[in-house]
Amino acid sequence: ITSMSSKCLTQFHLRFCRLQIRVIHTSAIRRSPKVNFNNGLRKHLQRVLADHKTLVDALSSQEVCKMSSVEHRKLTRAVTSLQPLANLAVQHERKEKELNELNLLTSSTSDADLKKMAREDITQCIQEIERLQNAMVSALVPKDPSDDSNVVLEVRCGAGGDEAALFTGEIFHMYQRFASHKGWEFEPLSCHRNGIGGLKEATASIIGEEVYKVLKHEKGVHRIQRVPLTESLGRVHTSTMSVVVLPQPEEIEVEIDQKDLRIETMRASGAGGQYVNTTDSAVRMTHIPTGISVHIQDERSQHKNKSKALKLVKAKLYDIQLRKVQEERSTERRQQIGTAERSERIRTYNFPQDRVTDHRLGITVHGIEDFMTGSDSLDNMIENLIKMEEENHLEELVRQNR
Repeated sequence: ITSMSSKCLTQFHLRFCRLQIRVIHTSAIRRSPKVNFNNGLRKHLQRVLADHKTLVDALSSQEVCKMSSVEHRKLTRAVTSLQPLANLAVQHERKEKELNELNLLTSSTSDADLKKMAREDITQCIQEIERLQNAMVSALVPKDPSDDSNVVLEVRCGAGGDEAALFTGEIFHMYQRFASHKGWEFEPLSCHRNGIGGLKEATASIIGEEVYKVLKHEKGVHRIQRVPLTESLGRVHTSTMSVVVLPQPEEIEVEIDQKDLRIETMRASGAGGQYVNTTDSAVRMTHIPTGISVHIQDERSQHKNKSKALKLVKAKLYDIQLRKVQEERSTERRQQIGTAERSERIRTYNFPQDRVTDHRLGITVHGIEDFMTGSDSLDNMIENLIKMEEENHLEELVRQNR
């Protein structure tokens, strides 16, 4: 049972997890394609429901006590996520049965009033069946298994010198305010500043509901166009910075052998007051098999810096594992989930024209200062990106089942 449930869980996380469809009204985003509930989709639905039944049977069997806590949690999560689709399927089956009975009634009765009432019921029944079919198609759209994960956010200064560093700091604070707007917990892990207060790079842990589902659309190169304060001739400069979003695994999901870690302690460097350079509080942690290395010196406590460093190492290791899984998926899915390369320009912030342009959506919004507060304007743009991704998945699902 355990091996069978693990196999089903893998299939579930890669192909069948339910994806909530958010309805976003915007002229810039095309509407969801109208999908016929054809035989291909019916077969696909039956496969998913068969997987759901297997998972339910595994969860209710006596063998469940032999599962590890990770397997049991994933199994429970899988069953819970597929349950709404199973409920829709039951309602759909009942309505189709009701429709068959109404059709049989209209063909067998000679009572005119009864025929009229039956035809009215048939119209309502067909509308309800179409609604249920649309809901099931939406629920069949595959979900990224990391969507529910917390994240480690990394920002890095790109081309543009001091101006790029200042922009990197502004973007980092934009996401901090956005996390507050969403009700998430934002914990800075490391910040490396330049001499004028900008950021060379910084990392933060963000904890909350569906954080990765939202913020994964932010990774890539962000470009700024504005006149720097040091520009005497009023020329517009172009600078860049990159955003990396790593799913943050649960503590139990990534196991690290302590023998694979090399931990070095040292005195913190840089301006910081009387506590800097008095104790060996800074920590450099290296995962020997992969060469992943992180340096944390933000806390006065060596223990806290070690904890932050371990969290960051785990996130980076989990990202490597996730990329291996993603490489096994279809090209379409690989393009949509977790593969935004840092060389890609995803968004431009043009201050002289007071606009923000997202190059994936092909839309521009005005009011750049409001956008940088990390509130509704940024939230709406990410909602549009989520909607576009879901529509792309739905179109691919339709093509696969023609």
